[in-house]
Amino acid sequence: MNNTNNINYWNKITGIKKHPLTFIHTPKCGGSFVTSILSTLNIKSKGHTLADPKNDGITFTVIRNPIERFESLINYRLTESKPRCDFPKSLHYAYKDTSISLNEIVGKMTDSEILGFTPYRSLCFWSENIDIFITIDKLEEFLSFFGYKINITEFQHINVSKKTRGKFNEATKKRISNLYSDDMVLYRRVILD
Repeated sequence: MNNTNNINYWNKITGIKKHPLTFIHTPKCGGSFVTSILSTLNIKSKGHTLADPKNDGITFTVIRNPIERFESLINYRLTESKPRCDFPKSLHYAYKDTSISLNEIVGKMTDSEILGFTPYRSLCFWSENIDIFITIDKLEEFLSFFGYKINITEFQHINVSKKTRGKFNEATKKRISNLYSDDMVLYRRVILD
């Protein structure tokens, strides 16, 4: 897989596939914010649904560093009024006890609990049939390349995780990086190469 977060790759894709653009919302990667922008441009967003290579035209998604993504998910979930069904039952008490840090909570989760959130899933899961991966900082340039003029600073960010339980320490980052090692490889290959 190539770095898809640049104009050279976008030129290559437009030589292979044609419009329309279709956005696939990878959870906790800024997708609600992106969807609000795309709706003003009449660009299709499929939400949390996998891309269909036969019917979706040029598919794209926004991704972010897998460690930051998981940190955002847990912080976001802990601000909800009650735990969702995929949150470990043994940690439901942490919703009410805000003195428990993010690192303590994740430290008490099993590997399978960390990997079991829905519709969160891995970046690799959401990458199926995606033509272009971009980072949020490239969104305006990406849309401009495809002929859409927009100032993204005019849009309000949506579903941003408040870091009320803190940020991951190095030990937690290492654990998440190991658990999401395939996602780390994908992120580095399509974004950083």
